Amino acid sequence: MSRIAVTRFYVPTKIVSGIGALEQLGSEAKALKANKALIVTGKNLSKIGVAGIVHDLLKSDGIEADIFDEVMPDPTVKLVEKGTEIVRNSNYDVIIGLGGGSNIDAAKAMSVMANNPGSICDYEGTDKFQNPPMPIIAIPTTAGTGSEVSYSSVLTDTDRNYKFVVWSSLLVPRVAILDPYMPATAPTTVRIAAGMDALTHAIESYVSKNANSYTETLALSAIRMIEENLRQSIADAHNATAMSHIQIAANMAGMAFTNTRLGIVHALALPPSALFHVPHGLANAILLPHGMEFNLMANPKKFINIAHAMGEHVNSARMMEAAMSAIDAVVELADDIGAPATLESVGVTKESLPKMAEDGMKSGHIAVNPRQVTLEDAVKILEKAY
Repeated sequence: MSRIAVTRFYVPTKIVSGIGALEQLGSEAKALKANKALIVTGKNLSKIGVAGIVHDLLKSDGIEADIFDEVMPDPTVKLVEKGTEIVRNSNYDVIIGLGGGSNIDAAKAMSVMANNPGSICDYEGTDKFQNPPMPIIAIPTTAGTGSEVSYSSVLTDTDRNYKFVVWSSLLVPRVAILDPYMPATAPTTVRIAAGMDALTHAIESYVSKNANSYTETLALSAIRMIEENLRQSIADAHNATAMSHIQIAANMAGMAFTNTRLGIVHALALPPSALFHVPHGLANAILLPHGMEFNLMANPKKFINIAHAMGEHVNSARMMEAAMSAIDAVVELADDIGAPATLESVGVTKESLPKMAEDGMKSGHIAVNPRQVTLEDAVKILEKAY
């Protein structure tokens, strides 16, 4: 009898989804024995009243809550330090990460620092902190990052102009609440970036060296759901069916990549955000076709499966030609929803490409990319995307 490789798949987050799911927040917080919560979010969500709604829902269930609404895109070490001081000087027992990936990542970092000494920079890498973080409930207001089920917090060290990742299975939120009302509050540009981020997660997870039957099934289903619903969710934020499907697809892609990690696209998408403040999802949208083209030869059959999932009718007898249609489908979808196509169009300078390639090669995602990557390869991918 042939041996089958041992597979590990881990999904510790409780997921509450559907229209009206937000109303379950109080009961889920009580299940975590919460008495006082800190809501970590940004100014925009305070301004439009979403943070207030979350605050009042907690209060109506007898849970005291404060709002820390200073998170900006690409949360910095200094922001985490400021939030950490607030957490350590009060008696919070749960942190609510409300918003997109940046807000949830900031909440994760603050939860680590609530129970661990030093600086968040000390915990760059995998499993570097010793004490369990404070429990987190994630309420995503974008459908894309998968941060509500991921083990990572992506942060920016402005002193180094460098993005880094804190990674641990202990970082994953205890509960994720997916209510399609929440991403409907996001601007169109944010929904575009989030959708392409989710698609990149799904595609990179599917072709990852660490992929297995569980992650492949989730990733391929996510790709199919994104292809079928992303255009509609961008056209009409109040299309609850399309928005709910995109939320679930992003969530499934998050489960998949959390177990596999990602690849060259995500590795190279971090530096444009750190150096030029390009939204992460838009950097992924620009780089995804070029990363796919680079990886195509490593597993063309998987790219044919991606093409099928994206509705392409693959009739060519030539394997590589059929696999290329997956890239065509991605480019078409990105163009239909108005995603940018070049790094130059979002303010990246050509002179920065070598440094971005060097920074990208430091990422742990490189190790699981299906095709071996050299620094020269990374530069060429960035040049093609420029």
